[in-house]
Amino acid sequence: MAFDTNVDFSESRGAEINAIGWVFTGIAIATVALKIFSRVESRRAGWDDFFIFFSLALSIIATAFVSYSVTLGFGRHTAAVVAEHGMERYQKTAYWQIVAFPFNIGAFSFPNISISILIVDLLDPNEYRRWSLYLMSIFQVIFAMISVFIVFFQCKPTSMLWNPTAGGTCWSPDVFDDFSYWVSAYTALTDIVLAVVPIRVFWKLQMPLSTKISVCIMMGLTFLSAIVTIVKATYLHLFTNHTDPLWVPVTLVIWGLIEQNVVIVAACIPTLRPFFRKTFNSTKGSSGGSNSHTRSGSAFKLGNIPPRKGPASVSEFPLKDAAQKIQGGESHGSENGSWHAMEP
Repeated sequence: MAFDTNVDFSESRGAEINAIGWVFTGIAIATVALKIFSRVESRRAGWDDFFIFFSLALSIIATAFVSYSVTLGFGRHTAAVVAEHGMERYQKTAYWQIVAFPFNIGAFSFPNISISILIVDLLDPNEYRRWSLYLMSIFQVIFAMISVFIVFFQCKPTSMLWNPTAGGTCWSPDVFDDFSYWVSAYTALTDIVLAVVPIRVFWKLQMPLSTKISVCIMMGLTFLSAIVTIVKATYLHLFTNHTDPLWVPVTLVIWGLIEQNVVIVAACIPTLRPFFRKTFNSTKGSSGGSNSHTRSGSAFKLGNIPPRKGPASVSEFPLKDAAQKIQGGESHGSENGSWHAMEP
């Protein structure tokens, strides 16, 4: 197989890949660590925590594999790597780059299940909405996993993916490209729905405007995930470009590393408001007032409702309770700030 030789053999984007990959992964690690600390402190955990922790593990593995492929030559021009180290080095580099793919796919897919669980627990009971969000997120994971199967089954033998001299046949690149566009479109749609649904509900609540805005911003961070997914989709065609396979897909890989970590952070941020409120109040010398509230790792606590005894889910107080209070004429509490969103 002939690679493009009309290139600068000294050119490399390895440092850029590692810097962006590990900076964003580090941010995700720190965010998940705060989430876990908040949950341990409140002695409450849920399935949303499991899926986030699992996603973070996948993200770290994906970044590590990409980083290792960089040490072998990914981010350099393929012709330069082959000229300096031979075809075996190219094959090894391509192998680890491809192995990272399923971990990247999982890392940006499973957080949506976590977000769905959080939203369902926070909002009033609604079976239709509950199963709609769950099914939408589960199908997003299924579609993403199908793309993994397409990657590894598109060639016979599979080794042709990293060893073009192995001999065999491969499907048309259009198969993977077209399905990848579908997965990206569906993922972006899922992110948007997971942002719009809670924002629509919270915006209607009677609470201080500043609280309402901050809550809606936190619950709407998956909009950012959707934007990153759309941007990444514009580079999907680079995955099947074989003119310079160690150099051409770099931009796509970078956006993939960003995407997997942005969605993890977006899933964690709504659960961290209690932690930051407690920390901020402590630094202000008002920890006594903050501690008067029942602790809840990720709950939207509504001030006039007594704490529930026994084990609690990720949401202590469904918004149905709030709506009942409003309808019962007790919504006057919102005027003096007694409605508190996500307080510890």
